[in-house]
Amino acid sequence: MADPYLYDDVPVLRNTLSIKDEKTLDLIEAEQSRANMMLLYEQGFHDFSPAGLQTIHRFLFGDIYDWAGKFRIINIEKREKLLAGRSVWYSNDEAIADDLEKVFLDIQKQKWNTLSKESFVAAISRLFARLWQVHPFREGNTRTVVMMLTFFVEDQGYFMDQELLAQCAGYVRDSFVMASLDQFSEYEHLEKILMDAVCEEPVEYELPPEIEPEHPLSMKYQEYQKDRYTPEPHYRRED
Repeated sequence: MADPYLYDDVPVLRNTLSIKDEKTLDLIEAEQSRANMMLLYEQGFHDFSPAGLQTIHRFLFGDIYDWAGKFRIINIEKREKLLAGRSVWYSNDEAIADDLEKVFLDIQKQKWNTLSKESFVAAISRLFARLWQVHPFREGNTRTVVMMLTFFVEDQGYFMDQELLAQCAGYVRDSFVMASLDQFSEYEHLEKILMDAVCEEPVEYELPPEIEPEHPLSMKYQEYQKDRYTPEPHYRRED
């Protein structure tokens, strides 16, 4: 089946700006979605449901894609370097709605106010990894899930170090990959960064490098930079 989300003449996602160069589209999409993330954060958000996830995706990507906020209508796969070119097994397009309902039902069942921070992080790592693995949209899933995760964490009385997650987006995505391998899933990578990102006090951000050039990023940020550390599948060591 041909991918209806792509232009007929080039393998680039159809977009409202009629951009047919993939690198240009990626750059504009990243800038626009980041700006929309900040706008949405200022507005606040409390709808932790499949419809809420669609609302976030539509807000972040509605300027770029006509299908923003709509569940994908095809099955997808993405080659992962961590998995030697294999893909995570995402939900079938026909099962997206049911799979999301199950995840959000389990989120609602959890007695969050009884958990320590460590138990809280362990629980969100598993539940939001399941949410990510559904991959309900054709593109923009990680940013949408991280945005909802941020709102959820702060709705539970914590503070999220959003800059840590943004600066280390590669590590975050790799961690979701490693947490989405079914019986081989490894959650420690996602737990590790979330233990640093979930804070009990408001986050004080450092000045950006262009303002304070002599002041390097904190060790917490450096540790997760993609060129410094990538989650390694433990189960592969026994192959």
